[in-house]
Amino acid sequence: MYHTTELLQAIARASPDLLAWTTVCAIDDPGPDTASAIAAWLTEYDGVQIAARVNPGVIPPEHAYRVFPIGATDLADSSAFAKMVGSLLLPGGVLVQDVHLSTLYFIPADRWWESIYLAATVRGMFPKHQPAVRFVSNKRGYAATFGRDLMDAGFDPREVMDKAELDASVVPSIASDVDVRFPLELTSSLRSRPIPVAAHEDSRHEIERALDLVEWDVSGRVELSGRLLTGPVTFRPGSNEAVTWQRLIDERLADGAGVPVAEVGQRLAEEGAERAEISNLAARHIHALRGRLSSSAAIVTANRAYALDPAVTVGRVRRRAGSHLRQPPVSAVAKTDPPE
Repeated sequence: MYHTTELLQAIARASPDLLAWTTVCAIDDPGPDTASAIAAWLTEYDGVQIAARVNPGVIPPEHAYRVFPIGATDLADSSAFAKMVGSLLLPGGVLVQDVHLSTLYFIPADRWWESIYLAATVRGMFPKHQPAVRFVSNKRGYAATFGRDLMDAGFDPREVMDKAELDASVVPSIASDVDVRFPLELTSSLRSRPIPVAAHEDSRHEIERALDLVEWDVSGRVELSGRLLTGPVTFRPGSNEAVTWQRLIDERLADGAGVPVAEVGQRLAEEGAERAEISNLAARHIHALRGRLSSSAAIVTANRAYALDPAVTVGRVRRRAGSHLRQPPVSAVAKTDPPE
């Protein structure tokens, strides 16, 4: 628990936005000390999720949704434990494991290095998009047999990260892997904060199956997709239709009042146009937008504004701005998305 707190502190210093994408798996015995540490993490590190052996009743109610209780069956054997850990990861995510998990009762204390095979099992649960696996340890001078075990399990012993180097190597490595594996970011009406997105077709299809309308602005062009469309539609950036869809999605994400009819019409009309002409141009324009959708009722008109119906779920995917790194990367690590 102490080392986990140190790692969270280091992430908060260097890459605080990673906290909301991180799940801590704490398998220490339940009790007052464990409950106190977990409550402190939840209070201090906004967005962090915790999987732990803790009674949900001792967790502050406002944070309870961020806690996944670990049951006795999850720790019954290596297969059950690996399955539980895998459930906390996104496909292609990042798993960081201590090489000495002394709280795993099914691994003999004198054969602690066998815990490395747990990570290999978790990795194998994702045949298409395997997570990156990195180990941290405060042990130095590994026995030759342990190095061979790491290599047999498909890991490079030279990549084991030193717990004493949290700021210098561990956290930069975590941020580096997240940057590479999740270069995109989804903001949606279903969640209060953005979540990381991988740049592969499986990730895209999952988003499009989950949302009614999705704006993609990741490759110098604007695309619209989602359940309300029969297929993706591509627009030239700055085109009137692209701008209107973007404004509608802006307003829906912000729970705004909608896009004023006059704003739409004036963008389409020539300078000096009369109000009636402006209104007619806007109406024809919105009629064309409704024609793209499987339900024209998805765009409503109220209080002289156009808006997406509140029942319509929307999202926007963009490239993440900047980088978390404050120095050159060394290796890798991070975890899931918040359950809201």
